[in-house]
Amino acid sequence: MKNLNEEKFAHITVFEKNLEFQIDTLDKLNKLLKTLKKSLKEYQKLMDYYYGKQRNDDLEADRKGEIPTDLKRAVLSEDEIYNMMIDYRESAIDMIEIATKMLRA
Repeated sequence: MKNLNEEKFAHITVFEKNLEFQIDTLDKLNKLLKTLKKSLKEYQKLMDYYYGKQRNDDLEADRKGEIPTDLKRAVLSEDEIYNMMIDYRESAIDMIEIATKMLRA
């Protein structure tokens, strides 16, 4: 009889695990969203630098060999920032699409 009852209510265990997963996933998401919100100003500063005079001056200094060769300078590479911008945009679109699905669920 016990085995029959366990089978009859096995779905409760499945849904319990699902609930725990959903709670854990939302907790992780909310922590990441909080971090992302805090980083928006820094992202804008990076964009201002990427399109600004200071970066152009830095690129010129790099061409002239004035920047030490051991200084990390991925920000002077067009690909690094550009690729991050594409990822940033795609992530924003994904968030909108996921949020829409969440609201419609």
